[in-house]
Amino acid sequence: MAVPLGGARVALMVAATCWALASGHAEELSLPAHKGDSVVGDVRYTMVWHGDSLLDIARTFDIGYGQIIRANPRLNRWIPRVGAEVVLPSMYILPRGERRGIILNLAELRLYYYPPRGTTVHTFPVSVGDYDWRTPLGKTKVVAKQVDPPWYPPKSIRAEHLEDGDELPAMIPGGHPDNPLGHFALKLGIPGYLIHGTDHRRSYGIGMRVSHGCVRLYPEDIETLYSLVSVGTPVTIVDQPIKAGWRGDELYLEVHHPLGEEGEEDFIEPDLNDVINVLSPLIGPHVEVDADQVDAAVRLGDGLPIVAARRAP
Repeated sequence: MAVPLGGARVALMVAATCWALASGHAEELSLPAHKGDSVVGDVRYTMVWHGDSLLDIARTFDIGYGQIIRANPRLNRWIPRVGAEVVLPSMYILPRGERRGIILNLAELRLYYYPPRGTTVHTFPVSVGDYDWRTPLGKTKVVAKQVDPPWYPPKSIRAEHLEDGDELPAMIPGGHPDNPLGHFALKLGIPGYLIHGTDHRRSYGIGMRVSHGCVRLYPEDIETLYSLVSVGTPVTIVDQPIKAGWRGDELYLEVHHPLGEEGEEDFIEPDLNDVINVLSPLIGPHVEVDADQVDAAVRLGDGLPIVAARRAP
């Protein structure tokens, strides 16, 4: 992405770097002031420093694995060129539905938390269940919180590991460096499912469909979420690969290619009719739709919001 950097772009790069140094984790974004709007955050930019991989940059800026890879398809994920510009895809269209409690959108591998009576939303990248261990959809709530939870791997998981020559113990103590639950966990009302952290080794898989159904966060993110959420907080798990929303006079479209049967690198292009069904309720008179932009969003499926329509003057 060797493109000339204008003053505005450089300012965004500097601001992004300063933001990362100041916070290091968790995005807290202001909710739209206009009731009908649903776009938060902005695309930002940074640059590769010596020794950085795209995954290091993703964690610094609270972005998931797939999210950073798809936003920067021309960069080597392991050894990007030092000094190269990196797109930080930190603009989001809020999922459809009530803005209350925790909303987990499986399609974009991202969790949103709306504090009670607040004017902000906290958002975190997550890992969820893969094709064979899908995270369930529906409404539930946080029924318990636990620090340093022990892990009792189910028989099915122990058998899976044993097939690969890895014999798991019946229990891994809480706080152990190999405990995949990390240091904090939120127990859900769906039996057997948690929102939890992870160990250092698995942290680089945040933003992938690699768990056995539970929801994983970066260690620093789960610590933040744990401190914000109380027992009884509602949790809604949705699957919205297509999102649309207004910001001022611009209608944005965000498309995530659904996962296919072959795993993390197998994606399915969504049906154009599904995109139209999401856009149509938001389009009224005096709105000009850009068909080329809509087609590009569907074809790319990279999750970056694009302007699909504008209100005519």
